Amino acid sequence: MIVYYSILAYLLYLGVMKKLCEKYEKSDSVIVAIAVLILFVFAAMRSVNVGADTRQYCGHFSELAQTPWLKLPAYESRRYGTLELGYKVMNKLLAVFREPQTITIVNSILQIGLIAIVIYRQSKDKWLSIFLYFSFCFYQTALNLTPSSYVSYFMFLTFPFIKDKKLIKFLIMIGIGMLFHTSAVFFLPLYFLSKVKFNKKTFTVGCIVSVLIFLFYSVFIQIITAILPQKYIHYIDNTKERTGNTIELLVLVVQLVALVFCYMQLEKDKKSSVIQENNLVVWMLFYEIILYLLSMIAPMFQRGAFLFSPYFIIIIPNLISKISDERRRQWVTVGMTVYGTALYILRVSINNVGTTMPYEFFFNR
Repeated sequence: MIVYYSILAYLLYLGVMKKLCEKYEKSDSVIVAIAVLILFVFAAMRSVNVGADTRQYCGHFSELAQTPWLKLPAYESRRYGTLELGYKVMNKLLAVFREPQTITIVNSILQIGLIAIVIYRQSKDKWLSIFLYFSFCFYQTALNLTPSSYVSYFMFLTFPFIKDKKLIKFLIMIGIGMLFHTSAVFFLPLYFLSKVKFNKKTFTVGCIVSVLIFLFYSVFIQIITAILPQKYIHYIDNTKERTGNTIELLVLVVQLVALVFCYMQLEKDKKSSVIQENNLVVWMLFYEIILYLLSMIAPMFQRGAFLFSPYFIIIIPNLISKISDERRRQWVTVGMTVYGTALYILRVSINNVGTTMPYEFFFNR
């Protein structure tokens, strides 16, 4: 755990430097760039033993290197399963480098690069977003579920298309995302939910619909099974172990606690306006919570819910930025930093997040 604690400590150090260098132009961007580089290096240089699926992706890379182009669409590994076509093509193109570590490096470029773009474009406090990305364990989880993670970050870039009602561009982005991980389809309902104003009436209707889904789950799951790709059917198995789902639900709760705390620090007149201004984000949170609750019945839904959780690193800093009183804003930022630090230490102490511990460099294996 020493590697991850060292990263945590260095990110905190960068946070102090950010505060001390506030008066210098572009200091914030430089500090965040350093943080992004650190996260990239440790993601890219990890061995196949870091992350439950890293060995699987390296195995696919080696097998796809030997697979003829014409047989690529039908490729399916007896040991590792199958992949989406876009991901197969990417592996085949990279096969010229031969070394399996290539795919880990490229996956890390996509993972860290895309989340960095999201943060630079959408966060009001870039350092805090980077810090929460690490301390809320999204970073370590992504080392385990790499393609679905960067597809999630890629889909966050579609939010401007949703807000500007650019359906065609949004659908194209969904299509591109699905070429790398089919779970990108979970973002499709957001376009239509965002067109509905979130208020007490629509919230009530949403809750009623959710209750009906739980009551008539057997009918609902039959519909899902009919449209779900065959390779994901096994996630619907109700006999699967629930421990992982319970941990993720608890993690969601502590993230929501942080969100509610920041929201409660807003001035009274800003609370309603923030909800109105962030209609898409509010519906996304509602949708995510329902998916996590459904995951207690069928693990499949956790894959969908997982896609939305990283956006907490954008929502929380943006909420804090709405606090008018500068002193209070600074104390809330400090509070979130302490909260994130405590959460990280607790999480890695009781749960080997995505089997990412102990850390090991690929050249030491």
